[in-house]
Amino acid sequence: MTTKTTLEKPLRRRQQDVYDFVRLFIEEKGYSPTIREIAEGIMLASASTVHTHVNSLIRKGYLTQSSSGVRTLALTKKGKQPKVVTQAGILKWIKEKGNDHQHDSEIAALLIDLQESIQTGRIC
Repeated sequence: MTTKTTLEKPLRRRQQDVYDFVRLFIEEKGYSPTIREIAEGIMLASASTVHTHVNSLIRKGYLTQSSSGVRTLALTKKGKQPKVVTQAGILKWIKEKGNDHQHDSEIAALLIDLQESIQTGRIC
């Protein structure tokens, strides 16, 4: 039985590690990881320990599991966090877009200027 106090408790460090791994895995690959993939991803030797953390995340409302099969974990609205834009992410995007727009000199110039502005600190 899940009580209100269980739902309101903050995640423990390892629970947060498991949740973050699952969230990033789903965002990157489009499907959920297996228990063993989670264990390897957060460097835990015991799949049983990961299973305990996953069950805690389900009880706390951060994850759901549609059945007892593999790759059935899903994020809930409670656990979803807004995507954070980092300077490294923007620079990676600029590099990718710069390759797409090599023939369009105006766009390439804007992307180069944006990249220099970020790297020099004019844009934080």
